[in-house]
Amino acid sequence: MMNEQIVPETRHDELEFELLAARACELEEENRRLDEALRRNSRVFDELLITGEGGIALTGPDRRIVRVIRGVTGIDQKTLVGRQIDELAVPEDRGIIVDAFQQLIERRRGKIRIFVRVRNGQGDVGLYRATLTDMLENPDIQGIVCNYSRYPFPEAG
Repeated sequence: MMNEQIVPETRHDELEFELLAARACELEEENRRLDEALRRNSRVFDELLITGEGGIALTGPDRRIVRVIRGVTGIDQKTLVGRQIDELAVPEDRGIIVDAFQQLIERRRGKIRIFVRVRNGQGDVGLYRATLTDMLENPDIQGIVCNYSRYPFPEAG
């Protein structure tokens, strides 16, 4: 009698093991497909960054630069991290950035476009168009994204 009880339990364990092994194979295949898609998407993203003309920075709600994804000002990206983004603007334009962040933080706007003058790495002042997007609620980003590019000064006349 004892052998009859052990045999069915053993067979049940073998079936359960086979099901788990099959599920593990399915998950490995799914993981392989996801890794392949991630590599492909990363290559596309990298190519877009290479061919794009604008810069991308991630800031916190306190306006501090968390990460520079792509810089276009000629300022060393490592020296930018931790600085408040409005420090980059000429003193007369810093309030524009502070006001834009305030509007985003207060949720009056989700996205705002501004024009500010920035001194580049060589010391020259250039006009930049920036789009600030509130992505603080996005769990993958949790910041304010700043897309910016050089903009031609308007002709005097």
